[in-house]
Amino acid sequence: MLGKITKKSITKIAQIIENNESPILFWDTCALLDILRLPFRKTSEKPLEQYENVNELISENNLISVASELTVKELHHNLETVLKEYDKNLNKLQKDLENHEKYLIKSNCINENILTFKLEEKGLKQYLFDLFNKIIENTAFISEKNIFNKNAHFRVSHHMPPASRKGEYKDCYIWATCLELSNITEEKVLFFTTNTEDFYNNRKLLPTIQRDCDNNGINVICEIGKIYGTILEHYAP
Repeated sequence: MLGKITKKSITKIAQIIENNESPILFWDTCALLDILRLPFRKTSEKPLEQYENVNELISENNLISVASELTVKELHHNLETVLKEYDKNLNKLQKDLENHEKYLIKSNCINENILTFKLEEKGLKQYLFDLFNKIIENTAFISEKNIFNKNAHFRVSHHMPPASRKGEYKDCYIWATCLELSNITEEKVLFFTTNTEDFYNNRKLLPTIQRDCDNNGINVICEIGKIYGTILEHYAP
């Protein structure tokens, strides 16, 4: 179900970055999957527009989009669950609307049915899935490397974030990949995660994560609007 996946070594990606002045966006798995959750997690349509704008920047080579190869495995593992979750939420919303309509008719607030279509017929799920896949197809996934494993193992063993609360190896592996990319390129990297629990405490980065960012030139951002705004600042005159 996923689009075409492009894997590159971290050395190859570093060479691409060296010859390109565009900003670098590193995706955490959750930030990609949340595209499919937008209608049920956001109270505004604005984040969808911002994801679309980010996708356009990537497509036009004005933004370098990267992620860990482990994210591909995580997408394969979680995608079916996320899509089923979408269907469940949509069905509930449809039933709630239909029930509310019955009450409107019963109370004589309206005289006829106003719901003339099923929500699932209008294609939003497919639209979001297409956007999700477009971004994936234009993202370079950094091939697995032993140094990422070692770094992740060290962080999990010492209860260091992003493993300090749940002990998640995969979160540490993805973070280690981002650290190494920023380290060898000496370029500032935007790390986009919606996993605030493992990176933040009371809206502030955890101290260990903050030190990582300060030492490696990484900017952790947890909202698509802030991602898009930061990218625009890069191109501001």
